[in-house]
Amino acid sequence: MDKLRMGFIGVGRITDLHYLGYKDNPKAELHAVCDVDPVGLQRRVSQWGVEKAYDDYRRLLDDPDVDAVEVITPHHLHAEMTIAALEAGKHVSVQKPMALNLTQADAMMAAAGRSGKLLRIIENYRYYAPFNKAKQLIESGEIGEPLSIRIKSLSGNVNQGWKISQTSKEWRSDKSRSGAGSIVFDHGYHIWSVARYFLGDVERVFAFFGRRKVESNHLEIQSEAFMDNPVMVTWKYTGQDKFGCWDCVDSQDMMVRTKYYPMEVFLEITGSRGMLWVNRCTGQMLDRPPVELYRDGVVTGYSDIDADYGNSVARGVRDFVDAILEGRPSGLTGLEAREVLRFALAVVLSGKECREVCLDEITD
Repeated sequence: MDKLRMGFIGVGRITDLHYLGYKDNPKAELHAVCDVDPVGLQRRVSQWGVEKAYDDYRRLLDDPDVDAVEVITPHHLHAEMTIAALEAGKHVSVQKPMALNLTQADAMMAAAGRSGKLLRIIENYRYYAPFNKAKQLIESGEIGEPLSIRIKSLSGNVNQGWKISQTSKEWRSDKSRSGAGSIVFDHGYHIWSVARYFLGDVERVFAFFGRRKVESNHLEIQSEAFMDNPVMVTWKYTGQDKFGCWDCVDSQDMMVRTKYYPMEVFLEITGSRGMLWVNRCTGQMLDRPPVELYRDGVVTGYSDIDADYGNSVARGVRDFVDAILEGRPSGLTGLEAREVLRFALAVVLSGKECREVCLDEITD
């Protein structure tokens, strides 16, 4: 075949960024799309010029012309759809978080093993160029031995950036569909992935959760909606005295300069010889270089970096295509995605029970 023929299961807002990975891609094309929303589905067909459209994902999986799929749906559907796709002989890229629990994650990996097809969980933060630059600087010894990591997330006024559909707001407020917390479990999956990316395996965690009532004009869902925010989490890395922390605050009246989600993420890594800062991710709040290095009394800024958040998703999509063609893994692999999920579940348990939790406790 000339190109891989790909299918989207789900055509929600984030697929704007997934599609960038297929637009003008010489190796793959978006061949089919599926969604239960007929209006949204037809809009995408017209917008992208897709050849085939389905209102049932099973019909898309029955299409012999589809080589691989991206599962871009609410979290509770990830395991079911991924297993069905693998059993239908399709390569699968699934949105994070991988699943709602370890039992589902194990079933997904078992299905991948039986099928011989590629399973990966797209973690676009792993493809974000400023994070990749920071990782490169660490590996080249620029800050000496890395000792700690500090991550900050800030969400702002929803009138800035992307407009999110009512349907998306509703399922994200329902824990049976979104999992254990829209902040800690959903956005937090990015954070746990980044924490592992820079300093390795995590041994134990301790978490404090707030429970903030969401104003009706902020999130148009049920009147008594609550967000797992603010959040403060600390963790210890396995077998070493190295630590990390993450705090996340929902500042509902703050303007976050962005063309994506009204949220920003900052990163600081301290080493034995220097420090690193990543000064943006989804937004553009700080007028500073995307990456800065402090070493030997001098601050060096790295501005020649693609710091557009949307391009991180497109890079992840292209890596999925290349991995299929080259017969290699693509990140996150099922095994590492399972470890990130275990990290997330440990944080949830710690916040619920107000105690330190070892990741080894998490068996489901």
